[in-house]
Amino acid sequence: MAAELGDPQDVTLREYARVVWRRKWVVVAMTVAITALALAYTLTRTPLYEASATLIYEDSIDVTDPLSGSYGGSSQRESELSAVASIITSPEIVESARQEMRQAEDSAWYTVSAAPPSSPGQTSGSTVTITAVSPSAETAANAANAYADAFTAFRKNQQQAQVRQAAAVVQKKLDSFTSAESRQSAEYLDLAQRLQDLQILEETVTGNFRVLVPAQVPGAPFSPQPVRNGVVGLVAGLALGIGLALLLEQFDTRVRSADAAAAIFGMPVLGTIRKMSKTELGTRPLMVLSDSRGPGAEAIRKLRGSLEFANVDGDLRSLVITSALQHEGKSLTVCNLALSLAATGTRVVLVDGDLRRPQVHAYLDLPNRKGLSTVLTGKSDLLETIQSRTVGPRVTGLTLSGKVDTAASGESLHVLTSGPLPPNPAEIIASRSFASMMDELRNEFEMVLVDAPSVLAVGDAAAVARTVDGLAFLIDLTRAKRPILEEASRQVAQMPCRKVGLVLVSQVASESYSYYYQHGESPLDVTPAKGKRGRAVSV
Repeated sequence: MAAELGDPQDVTLREYARVVWRRKWVVVAMTVAITALALAYTLTRTPLYEASATLIYEDSIDVTDPLSGSYGGSSQRESELSAVASIITSPEIVESARQEMRQAEDSAWYTVSAAPPSSPGQTSGSTVTITAVSPSAETAANAANAYADAFTAFRKNQQQAQVRQAAAVVQKKLDSFTSAESRQSAEYLDLAQRLQDLQILEETVTGNFRVLVPAQVPGAPFSPQPVRNGVVGLVAGLALGIGLALLLEQFDTRVRSADAAAAIFGMPVLGTIRKMSKTELGTRPLMVLSDSRGPGAEAIRKLRGSLEFANVDGDLRSLVITSALQHEGKSLTVCNLALSLAATGTRVVLVDGDLRRPQVHAYLDLPNRKGLSTVLTGKSDLLETIQSRTVGPRVTGLTLSGKVDTAASGESLHVLTSGPLPPNPAEIIASRSFASMMDELRNEFEMVLVDAPSVLAVGDAAAVARTVDGLAFLIDLTRAKRPILEEASRQVAQMPCRKVGLVLVSQVASESYSYYYQHGESPLDVTPAKGKRGRAVSV
């Protein structure tokens, strides 16, 4: 792949994308579930309304010198502003606000809090916001205003009480001047002025806080927020879904791609064959005969072509095909491949080397009274035991009218079935008789194909491998597991024969061949010259 030659990060991201796409239903299910839960939670919540009243802090005027401005400093302002949150929950203010709410005949529950505002246009250093929350919009507004009024009244009463206390102290001091002469003294006159200032201050004190913006009845609830919660649930579900997909991938030992299988075995991929359904296996397992123009037969022909390229030096005269486990389609693939090779005119013999669970005779519809077991035990002659299976009519060309011309008889596949199952199959396969038989078959035929048992089930495949030129390993990607393939790879690597390549079985069918014919190409793939007989081809 081109990306593998570039930035490794691109490859990593692409692999992540493949994992997510492969487990897209996990991501979709998690996303839908979390979003649905978020929306369900939202719909079951009681709508809440929020109303806020804004108070502003104002410094008091120095009554002794009104023109000098206010007294107090920034530290005092900050201290009093920060104390609002705790004062607003004091029993006195709470009781006062409740009395006002009772007068308004407001019985819905509510909560009140105070904090410096953060809205634009308001200075957090001089204002404070009293916020009320309630399931009733009117209650929220009434509660915020009631607490704002109760707090300002509390502050005013508190300061007036302080001024009255100071005035009482001054008055007591003035009362100590009993004589007329003492009342004319500068000290008395100064105290009298102080008392007058305190009396004026008592009348003008404001408590430093006033309502700047009263609370208004909200038009819509602030909670729950379906859109926000839905978006949050969607994003959270998507993130959790992707995370779950990646987590499942870490524990998933399945081998899904041809590249992964080739990397485990260190062998090239010869071809990929579509896995047949149970219906197809029961009705037409020999696809090269029943559906010679279908994608399955074309996949077998591609596999045949790969083997021909692998045998460019002509040193591959015998080939064993095995797999890691049983029921991966090994025997069926061998039968179709043998038929395809025989259709080209190659003298092929197919040997059923599985003396435990033979399948070749069943697929090719041949009797199994005699076979490999009887030959190796000396009960029958090799060449007399080999059976022939007609491949089918052979296309020899096109007539001048354009009709297909076929030969009277087609090519034949030679088959040595398993024969009766012996009690000691491992010893028979590992015997010198089997090796001698394989040498005789190589001398008699152009290609010897051997169907061997699975490598992880028994050790027969290793014994067969010592007598053949090459080995092809079949992998069913619909059930392949990495630990199983790694163990099979270790065993295959120790076999003393050439490792030709992998044959993969997948659920994905090749559509290129069907597409080729759907667009009007000739199934014979011949172009006869005008006035001449078409060149003979085989199917």
